[in-house]
Amino acid sequence: MRGSIRDYARIGVVHHMLYNRCMIDSDDHVETLLRLSQQAQIETLDCCMPFGDARRDRLIGPVRDCGKEIVYALHLFPVRKISLASAAPHEQAIARLVIEDQIKMAAAIGATGFVFGTGADTPENREEGKARLAEFCKWFCHELEARGITALLEPFDRTVDKKFLLGPSEECVDFIQSLGGDGDNLKIELDMAHIPLMGETFAHAIRTTAPYIRRVHLGNCVLKDAAHPLYGDTHPPIGYADGEIDVPELAGILEELLSIGYLQRDHRGALVLEITPFPGKGEDDSLQDNLARLEQAWAMV
Repeated sequence: MRGSIRDYARIGVVHHMLYNRCMIDSDDHVETLLRLSQQAQIETLDCCMPFGDARRDRLIGPVRDCGKEIVYALHLFPVRKISLASAAPHEQAIARLVIEDQIKMAAAIGATGFVFGTGADTPENREEGKARLAEFCKWFCHELEARGITALLEPFDRTVDKKFLLGPSEECVDFIQSLGGDGDNLKIELDMAHIPLMGETFAHAIRTTAPYIRRVHLGNCVLKDAAHPLYGDTHPPIGYADGEIDVPELAGILEELLSIGYLQRDHRGALVLEITPFPGKGEDDSLQDNLARLEQAWAMV
């Protein structure tokens, strides 16, 4: 290829996936995020703040001042249990109460984006679900825009694992367009690990969402064996033996991202590894392995 991939992309990591123990251990969340925020090879970072004032006090300053682009993620909100398109008024109120706190945390650490998924599909009345989601997004985008943060909608599968309302690439684009001016602050974070689960090709998903892509996650999924312990949206590392994505697929993804102008010297797009560790390997070794595979894929483009 034409030089280093870092000349065309900002390389990043999703903290709470690589160090997935932090989802059940808030103190581990603090220690690993502090450590990851100081890694020189990482330019951008997806993270969230744990609950508890003392933990947050330890993290806010160092993360805000670490010199990396920070994007907030809604991983500590139980979106599989409380949909952002819920028909229940008390669930809508709970969602806004918790997410308002998360927005404040995003602003405190200097986040430029805020990634979210919609929550459960409503196949019996999908259009009504989208109408409720639109009301949430109008509020959400307004709150974020006032703080200089972009809302980043993440498409998920509708039939395999997460079974979220949004959803297919075309419907994500249609939904954003349906908001008109209220959707100006709503863009897309496209997760390549989700594309096989969504039943789409990488080329189709990338080209369909191209005008709205502001962030890309790179990972893997297990799809062919429903009995596999990592089946579905579990984010094994790129190159995991039973997964769908290794270096050849990654090279095709990079080619498509180059073709739409997401990767370019003058405006480097973010490529963010969202992976769990290889079985039997530690977090650091798994990260180095996937960074090396990314370089191998780039050399093939």
